[in-house]
Amino acid sequence: MGADDELLTIGEVARLDGITTKALRYYDAHGILKPAAVDPVTGYRYYTPDQMLDVDVMRICVSSGIPLESLERYRFENGSLDWRSVLEAAQSQVDNRIKQLRYLQTTISDYAGELVRKAHSPADGVVRSDLLPTWLAATDWPIDSPCDMKRYLRTMTALRTAIHDASAPYLLRRGILVDLERRRAYAFHQFAPSQRMLDIFHSGDRSQVVCDCDFPGDVTVINPPGGPAESQVIERDSLARCFDDGMTTAQALTPEDWPHVTMTEIWGSHAPDGSVRIRLTRHRCTPLYALQP
Repeated sequence: MGADDELLTIGEVARLDGITTKALRYYDAHGILKPAAVDPVTGYRYYTPDQMLDVDVMRICVSSGIPLESLERYRFENGSLDWRSVLEAAQSQVDNRIKQLRYLQTTISDYAGELVRKAHSPADGVVRSDLLPTWLAATDWPIDSPCDMKRYLRTMTALRTAIHDASAPYLLRRGILVDLERRRAYAFHQFAPSQRMLDIFHSGDRSQVVCDCDFPGDVTVINPPGGPAESQVIERDSLARCFDDGMTTAQALTPEDWPHVTMTEIWGSHAPDGSVRIRLTRHRCTPLYALQP
């Protein structure tokens, strides 16, 4: 092959673009990026300058998470790659990753907020506030039985998995909700609603409140709309004792005064002496909107 200033050797492409010669040979062998010419005697591969853009596109695809071996599905009948479809797939991969990172950001921010909440407590230990609306993935929980911690932890894992599978960010707040008006209890895990869910909720038309998440049939989505509340800490020698004593405290309340009670775990509350804390909140978030099923 005669010298040609317009052609680049495989080594030159590697040096100019930061790609390995091994990768370029892989692209050639799998028909992903064929060299413009191959010396029939030496077998040396040569590339044209404009193929450097093809190399850039390949790097974008790899960085976006598209496996190179999957590129076969994007070929035209003549064997050439459908670059438009490849880039659309890369865009979809990146959009999904951005969505996942935003969900992770929401979860991290909520966990960090717990550190702030724990740092502020009045002298009498009772925090009086107006609760914000929340969205809870919940399942039935026995109201008159001692707390079975293994069952509770399995339930929390199942709810967190359901939230994850529904592509919603899960938040820190989890525990037991007691509906004193109906004498029912739920184990719950809080999740962040979609922007559409928030917009509809704040529109004021409660009949249109919806859940965009696709949860399994054994999960009830509850949307306490917010309202006056009082919370206090219960500290015992085990989490089960905390929930048992919290349930006793809740059922001693008058439903007309406090129709609902939530008992939530407090992250990082395990004390050196072995005691554990939960936060018991009596509130007037009524009615409880059961969105699903």
